[in-house]
Amino acid sequence: MSRRVLVVEDNPVNLELITEVLEQEGCQVLTTHSAEAGLRLAAAERPDLILMDLQLLDMTGYEATRRLKASPATVAIPVLVLTAFAMEGDDLKAREAGCDGYLTKPLDLRAFRDTLDQLLPPGPAK
Repeated sequence: MSRRVLVVEDNPVNLELITEVLEQEGCQVLTTHSAEAGLRLAAAERPDLILMDLQLLDMTGYEATRRLKASPATVAIPVLVLTAFAMEGDDLKAREAGCDGYLTKPLDLRAFRDTLDQLLPPGPAK
């Protein structure tokens, strides 16, 4: 059973890197560049995990996560923040918005993979 991950990221380089790592981990990857599209995709596709950038053009990742966690259709989907703009206290703000994890960019691949293992259901044996 393939693990499905929705990536909400507006930077094409970051999106490509994240997608590549997720595919190496055996995940099926859904992508979007906007929070609004991410909200629609999450409700329609019900992925196993959502990776959310905080700095998006149409709304912040905090607001998008609050909306996901307020909807019965998406409340149970874990949300992992991936952000390059890490300020002191941002991780706490992310948790308060309903995020289940918080990682900074550039990604530490070991920490990223460990977090995926914590938040995703078990995948096929490698």
